[in-house]
Amino acid sequence: MLQNRFVRILLPVIVLVALLFCGWLWLRQYTLHNVAMRVPDLKGLSLAEAESLLESRELRAFVIDSVYSDELPKGSIVEQDPVSGIEVKPGRKVYLVLNASQPKMIDMPRLVDLSKRQAISVLDIIGLKVQELQYRPDPCVDCVIAQLYKGQPIAPEQRIRRGESITLVLGSGDKGERVPVPDLGGLTHAEVQMVLNMASLNLGVLVECEGCNTAADSTLARVRRQSPSANANDRIALGSTIDIWLTADTTGLKPNDGWNDPTRYTRNDTVEDGLD
Repeated sequence: MLQNRFVRILLPVIVLVALLFCGWLWLRQYTLHNVAMRVPDLKGLSLAEAESLLESRELRAFVIDSVYSDELPKGSIVEQDPVSGIEVKPGRKVYLVLNASQPKMIDMPRLVDLSKRQAISVLDIIGLKVQELQYRPDPCVDCVIAQLYKGQPIAPEQRIRRGESITLVLGSGDKGERVPVPDLGGLTHAEVQMVLNMASLNLGVLVECEGCNTAADSTLARVRRQSPSANANDRIALGSTIDIWLTADTTGLKPNDGWNDPTRYTRNDTVEDGLD
């Protein structure tokens, strides 16, 4: 009798423990406990390459959006989530943003009658570039009097691809306005363009990029020489060009303090905000 009672009491306990143990084993298997895959860096790869790499790690690719960048190959990966280096469970989706083969179409804004600074700001916001600043006689100095695309006038609201370049035709005043040559020493190519836009000048020839073997070298290279050289006593006509020499060896190259201050390149006789 005692033995039977012991069995009746112990048997449910054994069954419960066995069920709990089996459940624990199943849960470990279901959640892949202690099993993780490291997300690879997919930026710059094609979608096919990304899918193949993810598949080899038991991960899945899922495209959620596309953007346009001229710094990466068309159709390549621009962004990913999760980012590279993160450990995730096998089977996890990695969400991808692709570089579109063509930039999106946008409406061309009306720039005529805006100041130069306002027009450049508008173009930057909507994703268009400034190709050149041209000057014609007009009483309103640095006011936009025409907007050109590939040498031809482009009307407001005309469709244009994001990333295209626009020529701004600006007023030069009635007195043949002249401006000082800015000091471009130590600036990157992108910074040079910014300063020249503020100074109402244009980039001429990139004569040389010394030691530039890759796109990254060119991006990080800085100005070691310019022509004409910067001289506070020398002035050149609005819209003139400045040639530059770049170098990848940036040791000791540093731009002057305040180089990106717009007021440094604003003339007293220029109406920059008078048309607000």
